[in-house]
Amino acid sequence: MRDETPINTARRLRRRKEQQRCLQCGRMIRIEQHHVAGRNHDPELTVPLCQSCHAQATEMQLRAGIEMRSASDSVERVRRALKGTAVFLWMLAEAMWRWADSLNQSSK
Repeated sequence: MRDETPINTARRLRRRKEQQRCLQCGRMIRIEQHHVAGRNHDPELTVPLCQSCHAQATEMQLRAGIEMRSASDSVERVRRALKGTAVFLWMLAEAMWRWADSLNQSSK
């Protein structure tokens, strides 16, 4: 299907990208797409993270021993993707805990 308004579409996509916030800290600067399960394991599963949180998420995956190189065995690829996703969800859960605590402190 042909896009009838390519200029409007480009503007809309640029605005959407400019409005993205880091899923971890909420910043709106230097947003990058983090491959939650690893680019070689699931290239479409991405979330917006600022450059700092992206580096931290990648480091956490490496420290957890998750191999980021592509695996020819599909079971191994899924295993790596699940572990990468688990690391990210753990980081997100910690961030949510901090946000909840900060709301509690600000209401006192």
